[in-house]
Amino acid sequence: MRKIGVSSTLTVYHDGQFWVGTFERIENGKLSVCRVVFGAEPSAEEIQELVCRQWNRLRFSGLVASGAPSKAADNPKRRQREVARELKQHG
Repeated sequence: MRKIGVSSTLTVYHDGQFWVGTFERIENGKLSVCRVVFGAEPSAEEIQELVCRQWNRLRFSGLVASGAPSKAADNPKRRQREVARELKQHG
């Protein structure tokens, strides 16, 4: 059986004029990205809607080799702490 590792990150920032979201997806060690312009500051509900209901409509770039190491072998408790730390840092 083949394992497929997928990791995604969303960064939301204000570019001076609009609120922009940048999705980074690493799949089997290959990176692809997608940029979404929100306009006004998105609420948590809008972001959840985008991720849960519109994920399949996002147009990601082609896959390129990623310099990020695979985290599939990491300890699950460590991953939970990292997620908690990111949430605390970024709200």
